[in-house]
Amino acid sequence: MRKFISTIAGALMMFAMSAPLATIAKSAEFFTIGTGGPTGVYFQTGNAICKMMHKFAISADHGRKKGTNKAYRCTAPSTGGSNYNIGQIKEGEFQFGVAQSDWQFHAYNGSSKWEGKQFSNLRAVFSVHNEPFQIWARKKAKVKDFKGLAGKTVNIGNPGSGQRGTMEELMKAMGVDNSYFKGVTELTSSEQVKALCDGKIDAFGYSVGFPNGAMEQAATCGAKALPINLTGGP
Repeated sequence: MRKFISTIAGALMMFAMSAPLATIAKSAEFFTIGTGGPTGVYFQTGNAICKMMHKFAISADHGRKKGTNKAYRCTAPSTGGSNYNIGQIKEGEFQFGVAQSDWQFHAYNGSSKWEGKQFSNLRAVFSVHNEPFQIWARKKAKVKDFKGLAGKTVNIGNPGSGQRGTMEELMKAMGVDNSYFKGVTELTSSEQVKALCDGKIDAFGYSVGFPNGAMEQAATCGAKALPINLTGGP
């Protein structure tokens, strides 16, 4: 799945028009980029954007030379993930956010979890990288495919994350719910690999770009990715 930096069009106009050219050179415009867990790619992406801005001195002096007379400063805090970020943008709390493109699609069209909450002003600024959805299982769980997850303890992701939403969409497509598993957990992406390696969970679903340190860690404790076959259900 592709990952997009998403924002509302009004926020982009605000950055361009919220202060007159006579603004004092030392003034600054602050904005927030919603990211994800502190060990994930979203968090690194958001903070890399802020770091790049600061490195290339997008300052009041730079702005004045370009004719805008404005400084820009950003923060990229850790958040619950895709759906949380989109929700915060909709509420006006964030100006930008990193999100899976499938949840951007659902929010824009008012489908799936966004039914009745359509966000038609949502806009994609640019895509960052492909982000495949995978299910990983620990070796001792002896799981070979999705059917093998029956009676196992599975992490479905924290509420508000794209990981959680996509896992629930997959479960729906397979015709199962939480009762299919022995137990479910709501761990964040930064917590689930350790839980898997420690034997506290048997498997987890995850949308993430590669290469990824968390998946490398999972592989070192014998975990493996499972094939996902949507034909015929479990």
